[in-house]
Amino acid sequence: MEIGFSQPTGLWVAQKTDEREKGDDASFKMDMTLIGKKGKERKRRLFIIRKDFDGKDKLLLKFTYPKDIKGTSFLVWEHKGRDNERFLYLPALGRIRRIATREKDENFVGTDFSYEDISGRKLEDYTYQLIEEGIIYEGKNCYLLASYPKEKGSKYPKILSWVRKDNFVVTKAEYYSKKGEIEKIYKVLKLEKIDGIWTSLELLMENLKTNHKTSIKVKEVQYNKGISDDRFERRKLKR
Repeated sequence: MEIGFSQPTGLWVAQKTDEREKGDDASFKMDMTLIGKKGKERKRRLFIIRKDFDGKDKLLLKFTYPKDIKGTSFLVWEHKGRDNERFLYLPALGRIRRIATREKDENFVGTDFSYEDISGRKLEDYTYQLIEEGIIYEGKNCYLLASYPKEKGSKYPKILSWVRKDNFVVTKAEYYSKKGEIEKIYKVLKLEKIDGIWTSLELLMENLKTNHKTSIKVKEVQYNKGISDDRFERRKLKR
């Protein structure tokens, strides 16, 4: 914490979370499972690549399995001082669609994650309140942080996050509806340090309203391998 401040603030915790080490670039191969309210499972495979461009990230996600979603791609360009750009390519339509900012809370291609969950939140889009400075979750000392979107009409007007004090990773989050009820719960089920970077290897997002879940298991991770800039061009969505 900065010299001169005796107590952490919500904004300080959010900044530390935003600034934590993520590598210059990263690639992930993942298995995704969609779990219906009766327990029926649907399996998907995908990869994500991410790269830092002068302090702002670009991210490309592409599904590789099964056939009905293979080739579906999502591209995010993070910007400073203006809205991030998000593009979705659906092979069945054969065209690239820009995802409007007002759609960022919507579910991402049938999962329980939103477009914003996948692409990451902009620090300046929220205000923050530190609810508790020391709360134990899964045996780890955490900050309990409340985040409130500045944008009116947001689907989730409050998000509570459990942020580990030792590494500033969000290991649990509760998404509250406009009625003040918990609608979604996010959990990190497995967290390890890989190449010196704390990495979430198993994730679960549960929608309590629909009784639907999405789990993600990371099968392969690589950091700082020099991913080329052109991998994040719009035309790459179709390839």
